Amino acid sequence: MSEPHDAAEPDALVAGTLCLMSCPSSAEVPVFVRRIVANLEKLAAHPRVTLEMRTVCRRLAAQWEQKLSEGPGGHGPASLH
Repeated sequence: MSEPHDAAEPDALVAGTLCLMSCPSSAEVPVFVRRIVANLEKLAAHPRVTLEMRTVCRRLAAQWEQKLSEGPGGHGPASLH
């Protein structure tokens, strides 16, 4: 049985997620934030991703998830670094 595309190729999921995260307005658009969180969670659970990358993805997913609860005008994940 074949794997779903993003399960077989974590690099494509990383690239798409980084593109979404780098969009200036992505932190203000809930659908983008939800997609970023979902992608980061998939990466954190991916069998071909290193332990360090999984840790980073889990932390980033939590930060972006918090952005959803802050609503528009919040300070977003970039301010936490």
